[in-house]
Amino acid sequence: MLQKIEYSFPKNEQNRELFKMFLTLLKDLQNVTILQDEIHIKSRNLKPETVLKLDDRIEKLQFDIGDKKYLNLLNRHVKNRKVQDEIQKMPIENVVNKLAGHVVRVDHTGINLPSILYSEREYQDLLQYLVLMSNCYAYPTGEPWPFLIPATEEEHQNEITNFDVLREPRFEVVYDEFTDVVAIQVDLETDLSKSEVEQLFPKNQGIYFKELEDVFKSIYLEYSEKIDIRLDVRFKTVHDNFESGEWFVKEGKRL
Repeated sequence: MLQKIEYSFPKNEQNRELFKMFLTLLKDLQNVTILQDEIHIKSRNLKPETVLKLDDRIEKLQFDIGDKKYLNLLNRHVKNRKVQDEIQKMPIENVVNKLAGHVVRVDHTGINLPSILYSEREYQDLLQYLVLMSNCYAYPTGEPWPFLIPATEEEHQNEITNFDVLREPRFEVVYDEFTDVVAIQVDLETDLSKSEVEQLFPKNQGIYFKELEDVFKSIYLEYSEKIDIRLDVRFKTVHDNFESGEWFVKEGKRL
């Protein structure tokens, strides 16, 4: 069974700033453990946990799910990428100043793999690995956004039936036909209403995704041109069957 999903960043100035942002936003959350250059996010005894870390032994961003062939999954890029002029990317320090004290939960993390960079076979191979090693479910409304739901070993061997706990952080893998750059997404639930988020991030500071406009606003960080880091700023909500995983288990399909 998959034990962890780990994002390892080279220890350079840009990533130190990024890590400091995550420390500031997440350090007071109940299910977060801070170690030396590592942030562990875990839901009780459920697996996998999610880890964000700085590593001075690496030169490129690594994505570790326990199989060495996926370590450099996030390092492909096109030479002449599309420029999204309509999206104003935010300096990391500005995002920290706006969101500090307002994050209450990490809902999920995820990766978006552009179809221009990854073949259908490569995507399916990754998905098959996740299916074998975890509780992985199709998105119930049909989009190519499968979700990995944290579970116990027994639930992995059988099925999830207990929906009295929040299963977090989940993991999403998107085969993306609408971009030409790899993205890491971190979905952060806040105590802010939609109007309050709009006051913090007005106009073209971030974007909305169709049919999710009342759930979160996506804020892009100023980062290197080879990868996007996206924070999905989730509005204050009453938890439902999405957070418990019940929607995925009962309305989707286990892959």
